[in-house]
Amino acid sequence: MISMAVGGVTDTAARFTVKVDTGPAAIEYSTSADMSGSTTSGSEAVDADGVATVEVTGLSAGTRYYWRTVDNGTTDTGATGQLLTDPVAAGQPASFTVACVGDAGLRPVVPGTSGAAPERLSNHPIFDTLRQRAVAEDWARICHLGDICYYDLGSGNHGLSSSATAAQYRDMWDDILAQHRQHQLYRSVPWAYMWDDHDFGPNNSDSTSPGRDNACTVYRERVPSYDLPAGSGANPTYHSFHIGRVLFVVSDTRADRSPNSDPDTSSKTMLGSAQKTWLDNLLATDTSEALVWLMPSQWIGTSSDSWGNFATERDELVQMVEDNGWSGRVLMVNADKHACAIDTGSGGNASFGGWPVVLCAPLDCDSNGNEHTQYDRGMWMRRTGQYATVQAADDGTDVHLTATVWRGDRAMAWTTLNTGTTTRIGAGSPAAVLAL
Repeated sequence: MISMAVGGVTDTAARFTVKVDTGPAAIEYSTSADMSGSTTSGSEAVDADGVATVEVTGLSAGTRYYWRTVDNGTTDTGATGQLLTDPVAAGQPASFTVACVGDAGLRPVVPGTSGAAPERLSNHPIFDTLRQRAVAEDWARICHLGDICYYDLGSGNHGLSSSATAAQYRDMWDDILAQHRQHQLYRSVPWAYMWDDHDFGPNNSDSTSPGRDNACTVYRERVPSYDLPAGSGANPTYHSFHIGRVLFVVSDTRADRSPNSDPDTSSKTMLGSAQKTWLDNLLATDTSEALVWLMPSQWIGTSSDSWGNFATERDELVQMVEDNGWSGRVLMVNADKHACAIDTGSGGNASFGGWPVVLCAPLDCDSNGNEHTQYDRGMWMRRTGQYATVQAADDGTDVHLTATVWRGDRAMAWTTLNTGTTTRIGAGSPAAVLAL
């Protein structure tokens, strides 16, 4: 086994993307840590790089499984992963916690231990903290909102070629998973991932970036994602999934993005027309009680790379949410800023949808810009160890969401959303809150 990661989890299934020496590849799994009574899946052929995605079905809901990679009939006992299946089928009441993270590799405190550009990677102990908390507290997902590294493929920087070939993107993923703390996390907790600019292409990258098609193609090879509505090949990677009665929307803000320098008119887009049509149809038909919107680019902000520079389309999306009856049932999480922050949506930013917005970074990055006061619950700038959690408590009638921002294992602030009432500040406080 060279690398292994788990994602695409439901109450009865999971997807595993593994890289092995020879192939074909299969998955051995068990409900026992010692792998007793294990079952082995069917085998899947590997590609030219030794990578395969294996889907396992017939799992039990709310159950912790342990898993290993099987290469050409031989189980690799050197590394064991874990996963927790969803507690119930989609659409049924469930309580759970997910973590939201982003940004690791810009002047990191703990650089990578290997790779083509180790100083653009991270092997920080925060990945151990996340894994240990996730396993101990039965978190359902690690949701990564981008800049998993800072290779800036296509820029020609950091000693890397400017060609942004598919081979470079594959090497980038090899380098990420060669960082043992990240590798342990992504094989131990079901993972949902969406890129931002630095892991998609150069800084502030968009649909004109030289590696755009290769990034989209290799994502499908190396990320164990949920089904991608745009299909195979060099298409955007937006998607959605459910846990209980909560819909998660994962927006791709890079693959079909207009250049930031374009005039802010109705033709300027961050999502692209196909993604917006898909989103409109999803919101019109989905019967979930609440929506957690995973949006890599900053919804609140004034920088040229934020939604503040795409205000026309942002207004369009706000109207789409309202027209489809989701007002009062949305919580949004962003990364990109290299900060944690919370806005309740009830203050001066109510015109941006009126829903809570949370920043969930950085894992291990230098500061990005200055602290600002747009977020009514505050902003916390720090180089390392910051992330957010979203906890859902479902009583069968309403879903109560609590978003908390963390520094290591210390809570800094929180906001809540109850789908049966209105957004509230500070209700359902964490057990320990860092004095501000």
